Amino acid sequence: SSAASDVYKRQVFFRMNYDYEKLYASFRERLADKLQKLVDGTYCLGNFSEFGLRRRLSAEAQELAVQELVGHNKDYKDSACIGTSNVYLAKKWNVTPVGTMAHEWIMCTGQGNHKHNPAYSNWYALDAWVREYGILNGIALTDAITTDCFLKDFQLTYATLFGGVRHDSGDPYEWGDKMIKHYESLGIDAANKTLLFSDSLDFDRADKLYRYFNAKAKVAFGIGTYISNDTDVPALNIVMKTTKCNGMDVAKISDNPGKGMCKNPEYVEYLQRCIDWRMNNDR
Repeated sequence: SSAASDVYKRQVFFRMNYDYEKLYASFRERLADKLQKLVDGTYCLGNFSEFGLRRRLSAEAQELAVQELVGHNKDYKDSACIGTSNVYLAKKWNVTPVGTMAHEWIMCTGQGNHKHNPAYSNWYALDAWVREYGILNGIALTDAITTDCFLKDFQLTYATLFGGVRHDSGDPYEWGDKMIKHYESLGIDAANKTLLFSDSLDFDRADKLYRYFNAKAKVAFGIGTYISNDTDVPALNIVMKTTKCNGMDVAKISDNPGKGMCKNPEYVEYLQRCIDWRMNNDR
């Protein structure tokens, strides 16, 4: 798959351009520092998961991180590594495989069909997800075509059925406050819902978010590169997204303009006009 190819290309890049043994040594040193700061309470994260497969330094680095972070759970103050998005490692180390729906799911379900108005991408995706999983819905992703447009469709039924929502772009504090306000507007106690943050996190940013939101909602984190590829060399920041489905253009229009993706600017303009019309006409 393209995602698997992406993983291996990154790993080959580091092995071909740097002394891997030195990188791995710096990785281990930084991982030990992370563990110590969770143990001594420097960082309080609540529940977090390792999300670093696609940007990992190597398979052995990611496995070491999962093994160490999960293995020291009993020693942490107000933190717990509850799982990993790597299903193989989750099985091997007997932890929970953790993940959410992907942007590609929303893009392809909502846009890769001539009959669909793409401004309703979230509705098509949420509807199909609920029909498949019933009440076992987990976490909904909000920013495939902007969070404001997502909230048009995330009304009482879906907001009740899904256990929470995931942040992946834009200001996390603005987003979290907006989601809590939205839940409250629907008569839902946000304290029973999860705000899952997963955008370019390190332990310091996660700690600050946890302290800000912990009294208002359940808080969780998916932390990737900072766990699986933190070395003396900056990690690669490469993002892969679907650009066509069923022969049709599809696009992500993120809360962060720099995270949008599509090969056809005309389609992006069309999608944006659809979203703008819907937002301006309260549909």
